[in-house]
Amino acid sequence: MGRVNAVTRYVSQAALATSTAVATVISFSTPASASAVGYAKVVGFCMDAKGQELCLPTTTLGHFVRGSGRNVNRQEASVQDSFGMDSAGGNWCNWRIDWRYSDTNGRVYLISKGETHRKCTLHSSIGRVDTTHRTLKHYGKACADFFVAGTKRASQCHFITE
Repeated sequence: MGRVNAVTRYVSQAALATSTAVATVISFSTPASASAVGYAKVVGFCMDAKGQELCLPTTTLGHFVRGSGRNVNRQEASVQDSFGMDSAGGNWCNWRIDWRYSDTNGRVYLISKGETHRKCTLHSSIGRVDTTHRTLKHYGKACADFFVAGTKRASQCHFITE
């Protein structure tokens, strides 16, 4: 079946945490911690990798957020190789995941840029985990943006509301 790495486990745990959080929110009328998980399609594309054309298949960007009100205390995002280890060479090059926050009018007020991973490495999934505690300036959206070679390839957002 292949290796299951930490990011994959986090996304699996996020789905369980989401169902638990939804049940908690439904059970109590007082404000409680909440979490959300969502997925977005990453359309397949080709790029130049050190003089070689590298084509990546359509895959998925998963994004998990945990917090309460305007407080966010954990975010995770991962891009899964939909076809298993080694499809499209399994090489991920020159990628990063950013966190983007916007208000209820869609105005972006903060971007937390992720590290750009320039080296081509063999992985069935790639991702970012952030346990930075943030108090957002506004209600609105928290998004994960996936970039390859400086081009945004996918975004997945969650609404942050009262």
